[in-house]
Amino acid sequence: MGIAEAMVDSFNLDASYLNIGSGIFLGGVLAAAIGFLLQTRDEDPQVIAAQLARFVQRNGLSHNEEPKLPKLQGTIFEQGYHPRSWRRFRNSPAHPFPFEIAHYSYQTGSQVRDHDERPSVTSWTYVALTADRTLPRILLDAKANDNWFASSVPASMAKSQLLSLDGEHGSDFKVYAPEGYEQEAQRIFAPEVLERLKRDAPEFDVETVDDQIIFFARKELDLGRAQTWEQLSDLVFGVGATMVGLADSQPADRFGKNASREVTPAGSTLRKRRITPALLWTVGAVAILVLARLLFTGPLEGML
Repeated sequence: MGIAEAMVDSFNLDASYLNIGSGIFLGGVLAAAIGFLLQTRDEDPQVIAAQLARFVQRNGLSHNEEPKLPKLQGTIFEQGYHPRSWRRFRNSPAHPFPFEIAHYSYQTGSQVRDHDERPSVTSWTYVALTADRTLPRILLDAKANDNWFASSVPASMAKSQLLSLDGEHGSDFKVYAPEGYEQEAQRIFAPEVLERLKRDAPEFDVETVDDQIIFFARKELDLGRAQTWEQLSDLVFGVGATMVGLADSQPADRFGKNASREVTPAGSTLRKRRITPALLWTVGAVAILVLARLLFTGPLEGML
């Protein structure tokens, strides 16, 4: 049994979902990452460069410290201004299981500021896996990486698209899907997939868009540490490979016939909420400031 098949078998899923071939050594990143120990920042830059070159070569990857912006769609790529991408690792597009890993950031807030005022920058680490077909736009918001007042996902989706998840998964995740694609969303984000995401990738939210499955974490993971690559290897070649296999498999309708794999324009978008939690927090903060000013400096001062 090949590595890819073994990973699917551990989910008790049909190994035929994965068409990437058992002869491909999917564990290459994990195996070679042991030789990529850039854990001390005081090392000679030439030594680091040599280690990086060896790591890239052993794993059949390309590496670019300052690549062009990714040609990807998705929620994080639709935010802010002055986007930037850096430290991108990518295998060949001709590989049976293409993927890329990189950092991405953008700026938010007013674009007009004093010369000494620093912009607000939001940084991400993303992992993009390529499926063999166009997928409906589905978003999984993992609650484990949210802060106490808002989701880590930088956009709020209309609640009418929120799926009902079975069991405890409803308290761990929110899954949004366009109308008519609810069953496909539940097939790709099967209970076994949700369990693996909860256990192995709690820092990541997930989105399917175009032919991509994109995992994104609201932090700059250290791509110079072996432990990071072990985590990313488990993500890519574990739950990621399984999701690609599920996405590429041919669904059946309730009459036992093959369902259509075509995604309509409506299935390629998710509707946003008009009133978002961030907006409510902003309005509330402004209201408190205005009230405080009225109480202590305005016409209400004499009433206290």
